[in-house]
Amino acid sequence: MRISTLINQPILLLGAGKEGLATLALLRSRGHQAQVLIAGDHLTDSLPEGTRAIPHETLLQSLTSQTVAIRSPGFSPHHPLRRVLNGWAGEQTTATNLMLAELNAAQIDVIGVTASKGKSTTSSMLTQMLQESGRKAKLVGNIGIPALSQLDEILQDRPIVVMEMSSYQCDDLLPHQGPNYAVFGRLFPEHLDWHGDLHHYYAAKTKLLASLPDGGQAFVDALTIQTLHLHGLFLPAQRAEITLSLINTPHGLHFASGLFLDGDAPLCSDEGMLIPGQHNRDNACLAFATARALGAELRDFQNAVRQFSGLPFRLQYEGQYSGIHWINDSISTAPEAACAALEAFGKGGTATLIVGGQDRGYDYSSLIESIEMFQVPNVILLPESGPTIGQLAQAASFKNPIAPVSTIFHSAQSLSEAVQLAAKLTPMGGRCVFSPAAPSYHQWSGFEARGKDYRSCIDLLTELKPS
Repeated sequence: MRISTLINQPILLLGAGKEGLATLALLRSRGHQAQVLIAGDHLTDSLPEGTRAIPHETLLQSLTSQTVAIRSPGFSPHHPLRRVLNGWAGEQTTATNLMLAELNAAQIDVIGVTASKGKSTTSSMLTQMLQESGRKAKLVGNIGIPALSQLDEILQDRPIVVMEMSSYQCDDLLPHQGPNYAVFGRLFPEHLDWHGDLHHYYAAKTKLLASLPDGGQAFVDALTIQTLHLHGLFLPAQRAEITLSLINTPHGLHFASGLFLDGDAPLCSDEGMLIPGQHNRDNACLAFATARALGAELRDFQNAVRQFSGLPFRLQYEGQYSGIHWINDSISTAPEAACAALEAFGKGGTATLIVGGQDRGYDYSSLIESIEMFQVPNVILLPESGPTIGQLAQAASFKNPIAPVSTIFHSAQSLSEAVQLAAKLTPMGGRCVFSPAAPSYHQWSGFEARGKDYRSCIDLLTELKPS
């Protein structure tokens, strides 16, 4: 479905957040004057001029057979309004599909990037590698700025579009009508409340691969393929029309023993790479494999990874205060992310770990194992999930009473209290890592707000002075 086909159609916007308003603005800029209805949760009285809010109970009665519903990604398949629309015979689309239809029609290369964690880092490094190679490249998608708001600029400049995609956006992708290239990083349980269960979450992600047109190319982390196979999802043989490259395998691009390698052939060391962790080197391999297919060379890869300092709230260094190094990893919304944070600083590299957040029933056993493996002496537990982690750790201690380092678990009722406690527990020269391993909602609007709060808590420690 193209924007041009909607100009004379009555429209229903499901959601009036950033995505919905950007969609409306683009339609209006193209001359749309037909009826625009808006449905959603917590709609305010200050809706855009010329639109009308529709109560949930009268939604179907307000739609005509010509109405096209444009859904925002926040509405899960289980949302009451989505269920209502499922009983309606009219057409439905999303802002992401509208964007892809316009870019495909203009023959602009699009790279879709997804993963459970690391997609922002991979997308950013990939964009920088392409730019280092002399290509125009623009990052859009799940980065806070609606992609459709940048469509006209992209159609004029014609860059390669790197589109970061959440599982919500992937879930609505249409077969054979997606990006030309797909980049698929590591998977682990996330957003189970939105998708319903792990199988549906993974299945949503695989729709990015299914959306590739014939001739498309996919660059997939080798462990991700194993994960998908275990859940009976997407076998490469099912899409002989696409080229699938496995990354982070000894036979392809990977990082090991301080070197980036292509099979057995050394490419370069990671000297000068600014962001820590094996997972970020794996992300760099995914980005380079994709950029290389579009003409980037090794020197472009090296320049990009040596300049890329990371993204806000992703193992972000907040500074040294009274001899303590403070790390802000608020983006950590699942146990695997916190495990990666501990791995990034190595054995004995984390003196104090602050964890806990919204309790979504995650399995924290891998985090307990990492705390022991990387010898973390102090762990501060925050509500809601902190007590669950503490109970699991206590049970694990009975199984392994002789651990390399005796970890002491402490409780805090707020982030401010946790930071103050960390200031007392962390020794001079030690590192305090805030990697919550849980979502932020209920207490904060998102991981960005949580990360800013952590930074403010550090600033408010009046007894700490910059070294």
